[in-house]
Amino acid sequence: MTTNAPNTSRSPICYGPNSPFDEEERNAIEAVCTRLQSGDGEDSAALLGSIHQQIVSLEWLSEVTAQYPSPLNDQRLGHRRRGLSSLVESLSQATPANFEFSLPTKTHLGRALVMAEANFYRHLQYICLDVFRDKAGAETLEHATTSLRRCLYIKLVEEVFSDIATGGSVAAHIRSRAVAALAQVWERRVTFRVSDFFPILDASWDARRRITAIGGTLLGTHEMFELFKAGCDPDFVDFFARPNPTDDEVGAFREFLFGATTEELAARQKEMAANGLNTTDLVDPVSSGDGDNTIVFYEFFRSRHLQAMARRLADIPGPKHTAEAYVMMAYLDHLD
Repeated sequence: MTTNAPNTSRSPICYGPNSPFDEEERNAIEAVCTRLQSGDGEDSAALLGSIHQQIVSLEWLSEVTAQYPSPLNDQRLGHRRRGLSSLVESLSQATPANFEFSLPTKTHLGRALVMAEANFYRHLQYICLDVFRDKAGAETLEHATTSLRRCLYIKLVEEVFSDIATGGSVAAHIRSRAVAALAQVWERRVTFRVSDFFPILDASWDARRRITAIGGTLLGTHEMFELFKAGCDPDFVDFFARPNPTDDEVGAFREFLFGATTEELAARQKEMAANGLNTTDLVDPVSSGDGDNTIVFYEFFRSRHLQAMARRLADIPGPKHTAEAYVMMAYLDHLD
């Protein structure tokens, strides 16, 4: 099948069979377009045109992505055969240096699609904030924000399981199961909902995004209580509160709670001891700023993830994975 580049000329919106937009998202888009169509001036027309152009492009990219073979299906090239089992075998032996090169083409395109979707919903957010300043606009803004969060949570899930898959010291069967989980994400990317497949992550991310870390004694009592109030999955906290967790697991959880690195927290505790202080104040990066903090929360995860990977590669003290990765390793280890 030949797929041509998108034609971005103005025409009625047409959603294809592989559309990245579900019914709720289409209704939200329609609400924005209807408001803009009733507006006066060149700005409304320009914004409407930009929405239309991006939808056409996203539909095209989604259709192109769908043309590539599913990572779950077997493929043959001469005497070579590739399928889910071979993908699990190769990726579970990969390292951070070569993991990307081993991914199926469909995966790379799917990642681009998710980021393009995320930018589209950010565009809708700006329109709702700058143009629509009433109750209906606020409702549409919430729909755009929810869709943006869905896109970024998919990216976070991929980061968590990719980190596990390339963790050299992680047990082989856990790495293999992490790749199998990734394949399911890649196959269902358009319809994938983190809350359906990994509710422990979805609930814990939502809860952490809604609380503010204050520091205090740096024991985390306040932060854990607030997490529970905000709807964090109890199993997430229970994993770190179990008897005899490793130092790295505890360190990763403290980074999740306080929004500061293990090194920063150690320096703060040393400063408290030197000055005879029992409490200290922290600036929580997740709750800083006004309005929706979805992008900030994604950056919060990425920062912890990159710092943990740097420790792992350099073999220096401190957590080698994020708190989320440690929890999911335990989850994968106990799968039937």
